[in-house]
Amino acid sequence: MRKIDAIWYENEQKKAELHGALPPSMFRNPKFYFGMMIIMAVIALSLFHATDKAVERKIVSAEMRTFKNLDVLAQAIGRYHFHVGRYPNPRYGGLAALVRDPGEKAAENWKGPYISLLCKDAWGVPFIYAPPKTDGEMPTLFSCGPDKLPNTADDLKPDPIRFEPGTDWTNGWVAAEERIPGVKIIRR
Repeated sequence: MRKIDAIWYENEQKKAELHGALPPSMFRNPKFYFGMMIIMAVIALSLFHATDKAVERKIVSAEMRTFKNLDVLAQAIGRYHFHVGRYPNPRYGGLAALVRDPGEKAAENWKGPYISLLCKDAWGVPFIYAPPKTDGEMPTLFSCGPDKLPNTADDLKPDPIRFEPGTDWTNGWVAAEERIPGVKIIRR
């Protein structure tokens, strides 16, 4: 039996040399597959290492998250003011009027929700809001900052331009019911 295998092996090698191909016994050898697995593992690790550096996570500071939330709130307040004609009133929920309709008396032309969720700042303190005392003024909106005390040096305030809804937004405003077909918003 060994002599027959040796003759067959020798015959296959000669055929492979004539056709310029690899000998067929190479694919039957487990060392070949083990070597291929090692080569694939090295390629996979090098690709992982290359893509891991390309997709580094950016660490966002608590201040930057709070500034972003303040800008979103200021923009929502500006949109509310555009529709209703005045800023949210603390007697009718204050900033909560951006999430749900404060009622017919408080806001007749309310077309919200202007934000989906009213969150706290990065330190777990609610944002401070007060409507302007006179016409032409901007509302007061700020975060108490890391010390969690209002009216200190580390308070964070939004960009004042964010309170203006802008012409792109006002010209293209569509109520939530019209933006999402099949969804009906129930106002209480």
